[in-house]
Amino acid sequence: MDKSFTKAKQELQRALAAGELVGGVHLVMHKGKVIHLEAVGLRDREEKKPFTADTLVRMYSMTKPITSVAAMMLWEHGKFQLDDPLSKYIPAFAHSTVMDGKGGRTAPKRPLTVRDLFRHTSGYSYGDGDPAIGVAFAKEGLLYRPPVGMLPPKLTIEKAAEALARVPALHHPGERFTYGLSVDILGRLIEIWSGKTLDRYFQQAMLGPLEMRDTAFVVPKDKRARFASCYTGQDSKLTLVDAAATSPYNEGFEFLGGGSGLVSTILDYAKFCQLVVDDGVHKGKRLLKSDTLKLMFTDQLNGVGGAFRFGLGFALEDVMIGSGSGARKALRGSWGGYANTDFNIVPREKLFHIFVQQRVPSAPGLGNRLATMVYQEL
Repeated sequence: MDKSFTKAKQELQRALAAGELVGGVHLVMHKGKVIHLEAVGLRDREEKKPFTADTLVRMYSMTKPITSVAAMMLWEHGKFQLDDPLSKYIPAFAHSTVMDGKGGRTAPKRPLTVRDLFRHTSGYSYGDGDPAIGVAFAKEGLLYRPPVGMLPPKLTIEKAAEALARVPALHHPGERFTYGLSVDILGRLIEIWSGKTLDRYFQQAMLGPLEMRDTAFVVPKDKRARFASCYTGQDSKLTLVDAAATSPYNEGFEFLGGGSGLVSTILDYAKFCQLVVDDGVHKGKRLLKSDTLKLMFTDQLNGVGGAFRFGLGFALEDVMIGSGSGARKALRGSWGGYANTDFNIVPREKLFHIFVQQRVPSAPGLGNRLATMVYQEL
C-alpha cells in the first residue's frame, strides 16, 4: 500500500520554517526498499547549497555502532573475549583508579573489561560528571576542543588510551552507565587486535565490503563540494560555527575517533543499517553471524541503567509499529550523534530510519518524532 508519510513531511517543513534546522534529510527503508526519502533546506546557508541525499555530514556518535560491529567481527575471529580485562591489551589500565567520593582515588572493585567499553559501564565520561574529572581530562589533553566541543583531542587514540588510564573513573566498573570515551578506547583495541590503524581496518572489514565509498575520518578534496556546514544556537537563531570550505574535517585529525570521528552520507549509513536488518549478510556474503547480532541486541546493563537498556553498541527499547488493530510491538536499536543525527533499526520488521542534519550541540527530539510518525503508518 502506498504511504504518504504526510505527518513526517509536515514536521520537517515546520522545523525548517521555525528555524530549528537549516537543512536535513530523512530516510526510511523497509524490506530492502526506500519507502520515504525527504530532503529539505540547505547544507550551506551562506552559499545557498541545498541539502541532498549525498550530502556529507559529521556523524559523531553514530560512529559508535559501526565501531562496535567492527569489533565484534574480530570477536568472531577469536581476537578477544568480552570479559577479558582491558589491561590484557593496554597494560596501563592495570593501574587504573576510581574516585572515592572524598576527593581521592581508590582501586576498582574489579578489573575493567572489554564488555564495559561496549556498554558504557567503564566509568569514563567525556570529562563531565565531576569538576575534578574535568581538570584531569584537561591536564591529559582529553577534552573535545572548541568551537562548541566539536573537535577531537589533539593526540592519537593510542596516546589517548594511555592518558585515560591515568584519569580516575567516576565509578567502579559495571556500576552505572556513563557516556564517554569508552568506544574510542574500543577503537584503539581494534588497532591492537587487527594490527592495523582504525581507518585501515574499517576500510578492509566494513567500508569496503559494504561499498560505503563516502564514509571516512576525513573529507577528501574531490568530495568537499558535498560537505555540509555546521550551525549552532537556539531555535531560530542558528549561526554558522564550522563552514564546510574551511572545516578541519577537510584535513583530518590525529584522533581516529571510534566514538565520534566518521563523516558519511545518509545513503552510505543506510548500507550499514541494512547489514544489521539483513542479519549480517550483504549481497549474499555474510559479514557478521546472526548469533552475534542477537547478542548485540541483548541488554547488557542488567538493571544498572534503570529502565534504560543498552546492548553491545545500541540503545534498546520496545516500540510500536503501525496503529489501531495492526499495531505490534518490536525491539529497536538506536543511537544519535552530536550534530543531531539519529537512526534506529527494527530488525524483526526489516525496517530502519535515519535522519541527518548539522546542528550542535545535541538537542534530540526531531529525529525521534519523525521516526514515530513514519512507523505509525506501517
